[in-house]
Amino acid sequence: MTFRALLIFLLWAAPALASVDEDVPVVLREPASVDTRVFRPEARARVESFIDSKTLRAISTYNDWFIGEVISLESQTPGAGIIGFLEVTGIENKQDGTYELTCQLLRQSRLSFIQVGDQLMHLDLSSTNERYKGTTDLIVKESNKDISAKYKPLFTQGVAVGETAQTLWEDEYLVTWFGQVNYGLKSWLTVNTVVPADFLGAMNAGAKALIYESYSNTFAMGLNFAKIPNQTRSTLNLNIHWDSISSESVVSHTLLSMALFSFEDAEDTTAIKSLGTSSFQTGYEFILDNWDRVLLGPSYNFEKKAVGGYLTYLKIWDKFHLSFSLNATDVASLKFSPVDGYYLLFDAYWRF
Repeated sequence: MTFRALLIFLLWAAPALASVDEDVPVVLREPASVDTRVFRPEARARVESFIDSKTLRAISTYNDWFIGEVISLESQTPGAGIIGFLEVTGIENKQDGTYELTCQLLRQSRLSFIQVGDQLMHLDLSSTNERYKGTTDLIVKESNKDISAKYKPLFTQGVAVGETAQTLWEDEYLVTWFGQVNYGLKSWLTVNTVVPADFLGAMNAGAKALIYESYSNTFAMGLNFAKIPNQTRSTLNLNIHWDSISSESVVSHTLLSMALFSFEDAEDTTAIKSLGTSSFQTGYEFILDNWDRVLLGPSYNFEKKAVGGYLTYLKIWDKFHLSFSLNATDVASLKFSPVDGYYLLFDAYWRF
């Protein structure tokens, strides 16, 4: 199969394969009829009983609820915070000033049970919500793009570590401090280019297609092309990404980047993934209670035959990301060098 045929196959197959799901991810949406409605943040509904293994009944004195709305469930246990999501499937006016809600479970924390007396409420995730504690169970897979970036899956781990298997949401942007612009052309397809390099004669482009996604596993494939400045040669890398949820707080990321064609001095650029060299990397994303991330893991570069690695702390605001990391291209070389040793790096980018 030629490279062109491979790319055409990926673009054709991605939307179909991405729709396969072995479990229901956290998807926040609003019914079309409430686009202009202002919900009362104090509105609550109390869990009264369970109808079956996935359906419960709740009572509220507020009339803010709508069929099809996704609402959050907060545990009555102190410190547990929000432990699940439910969809409102039925509403009955009891004529005594109360409303009976029938709700179906979409996602529940694996650490906490739902109990009679827990509270249902509208969920505002446009900014920091201290009751919404970090966990893989509550990562939001799809919603309005204005949701805080804290709660979205990581699209990238930084320029030195590389991307994850996630794609941007449709019409969403991610812009880095050094001028790389990523755009969600479709929910399953993200394209990118480093704009300053384009103007300096180093034309470049990349694309990543979502191949398969379930609650616990995500696969993606992509191509990265770059022209070498002042030369007639270019680089082309095929990237294979796999993300897997390991526990309630850990996501593993695996990246295989293969240089399909490269240039003579490519081994001097091993600090940058997918730029003319082949490497294999597997690492871990630890989600903290405040949704900041700690990233760490090893990598192996085939050209240098060297083991490297990284340790990163990633601070996330509503749109802005800032990370500081200690990286190594060769852990056996005890010197500061981005070519064959250790180096420090900061990274910054905006997702909107």
